[in-house]
Amino acid sequence: MALQSYNAGQLQQAESICRQILQAEPNNSEMLHLLGVIAIRVENYEVALELISKAIRINPSVSHFYNSLGNVLNCQEKSSQAVECFRRALALNPDYPEAHNNLGNAFMALAQFNQAVKCYQQALTLKPDFIEAYNNLGKAFNDQEQYEQAVETLQRALALNPNFAQAYNNLGNALSAQGKPAEAITAYQRAIRLNPNESSTHRNLGKTLNEQGQWAQAITCFQQAIALNPNDADAYSNLGYTLIQQGKPRDALACFQQAIALNPNDVTAHNELGTLLKNQGQLAEAMVYFQRALDLNPNSAEAHNNLATAWKDQGRFDKAIAHYRRTLEIKAIPLAHSNLLLCINYVMGYDQNALFLEHQKFNTVFCEPLSVINQPRHEQHAHSPASQGKISKIKLGYVSADFRKHPVAYFIEPVLAHHDHQQFEIFCYHNNKQFDDFTARLQQYADHWIDCFGLSDDALAERIRQDQIDILIDLSGHTADNRLLVFARKPAPIQVTYLGYPNTTGLTAIDYRITDGYMDPEGRAEAFNSEGLIRMPGSYFCFRPNEQSPAVSQALPALTKGYITFSSLNNYAKLNPELLALWADVLQAVSGSRLLIKTKSLNDLATREALIAQFARLNIESERLILLGRSPSPEHLNTYHEVDIALDSYPFTGGTTTFEALWMGIPVVTLVGDRQVARQGLSILSAIELTELIAHTPEEYINICLKLANNTEHLQELRTNLRERMQASSLMDETGFTQHLENVYQRMIT
Repeated sequence: MALQSYNAGQLQQAESICRQILQAEPNNSEMLHLLGVIAIRVENYEVALELISKAIRINPSVSHFYNSLGNVLNCQEKSSQAVECFRRALALNPDYPEAHNNLGNAFMALAQFNQAVKCYQQALTLKPDFIEAYNNLGKAFNDQEQYEQAVETLQRALALNPNFAQAYNNLGNALSAQGKPAEAITAYQRAIRLNPNESSTHRNLGKTLNEQGQWAQAITCFQQAIALNPNDADAYSNLGYTLIQQGKPRDALACFQQAIALNPNDVTAHNELGTLLKNQGQLAEAMVYFQRALDLNPNSAEAHNNLATAWKDQGRFDKAIAHYRRTLEIKAIPLAHSNLLLCINYVMGYDQNALFLEHQKFNTVFCEPLSVINQPRHEQHAHSPASQGKISKIKLGYVSADFRKHPVAYFIEPVLAHHDHQQFEIFCYHNNKQFDDFTARLQQYADHWIDCFGLSDDALAERIRQDQIDILIDLSGHTADNRLLVFARKPAPIQVTYLGYPNTTGLTAIDYRITDGYMDPEGRAEAFNSEGLIRMPGSYFCFRPNEQSPAVSQALPALTKGYITFSSLNNYAKLNPELLALWADVLQAVSGSRLLIKTKSLNDLATREALIAQFARLNIESERLILLGRSPSPEHLNTYHEVDIALDSYPFTGGTTTFEALWMGIPVVTLVGDRQVARQGLSILSAIELTELIAHTPEEYINICLKLANNTEHLQELRTNLRERMQASSLMDETGFTQHLENVYQRMIT
């Protein structure tokens, strides 16, 4: 009777019957056990542990007693002890499918996924219609990133029970990981209809909606998850992340703090809070949270990667590289390897051949395994105009995460605006959830605009094949949110990289890299590039200034202030110790001069103090430094009203910052190195015939600065005429530049 009541869900009645029997038979082990199982159901684990343990002491040869004891221990997060209990149950009864399933659950809690899979498979061998085991096996496959097997397994569970909400939830997770957001959303919604009170399903649906940029709907899901489970720290973390996308950092901060309050061991929340603080320029505080995440989990690849990026942003490349490499030791993550490559480009004196080998390693580890997709062109890409033997529009596909207010967008806009749509059909693959007014502006230039952030690499590659793209152009290289693994799948017959990254990608699947003869001199650069180099006739930059740029301030600041003001508005990561020493020498050479440095990182007080201390060690007083944080664009251009001469960074020279300084009438002194990243200034200044500002040694760099500082008449002349000089140069010949680029594309096809 007691068991019948329990199976009918009548727990109070079952408990009452058990206690009545135990009054007469105090050592009735079955009743003690059943009372313990009832205690598990109401989450009274200490009572359950006591009752089931007593049942075992009375009768130590009953397998299901050990199975239940294992369940209690698993619920108490004592999974190692639970494993021993389940093994004892199986020693007594090897053909016990429920014990195999529960042993799998214990192994899952211990992150021993291979062991868990074996247990679930054994349970299914013994009991082929065991839907819980199918569901658990599907979840295990998810955790092992074996998503195809997960989908197949979970579909079997749902074939046995179409109303199994938990299986739909897990199926949604697998489909989302496969880059099938629409199918995942359908699965989550089905799970919610079947069980609207499961908070994790609302949270998972919110995650997928967030990835699709459907932020309002995602927020609703996270709020529902929190309403159902106010202690869901993960829901708070995800809500915070989504609020960031909506431009609500203060609200996001509160969510991350609540997540940590609920679960001080939440590694993800620490990582997300650190990232938020880093993006706000609070580097020192951000690093505290990244380090806490590592204290909680020393093998958190995400935390190592985040801490590495923070060190890079502070110019501490030794520490950054060490953490990036540790990330890759923990897990082969393409993002971390790309971050490592980008970081090394900043390092003074890094061996060029060693850097090329690092790029090739990325190709070997992440791209060559995908080479099976790279079929011969005549088989895979029979659509191209050349293969068809007839004249038709050439389909160009531009892939970028930076079709927004970003330097890449500023330089690609003139090209997109002037493409000949009689000869070319333009596809833009936008790999970013962010959408701003600049994005809207770029959209009007494209014949086809595809938002692809939520698409998996396979799905995006297939879309590109369906679009029958002739030339696919990567605009990101190894910068943030790149889609290099799509290019590795060779979805287009001709693949090119351009603009976004000042080095080779390392991918053998990319045919060409567009550059110029200044940055990659013929006969010298080929050995360090996996792509064939296509050199533009002048500079490979085409500049369109911000429409809201202020007018040039005609008054030279030095004439009113009585001293020369040098400046750098470059990324703080470019300011390495050797460069700061060079700038200190410039300040020593030019008596009374000041140095204005403006960058986001200087919003952080600790970073400012560290920079002041570095200059103090170089005998430069703080009074000679003007340190400014970030300001909105284009307001920051007003800073140049206070500047006489701009100092280029080295070895990672300026691109956008150099153009902006020149546009504001400020001469830029640059130092030339042996690779593209150290030759951008050479390319820009050569195009406007200002080779007098180009140095090839540190000594020459100092002398050029000194010569300029001592000739205020020439400085005034440059300030007055630089904007006009730029307008008359090839750098701003948008039509001519685009025609040259189109000629390059046509030669690739033929």
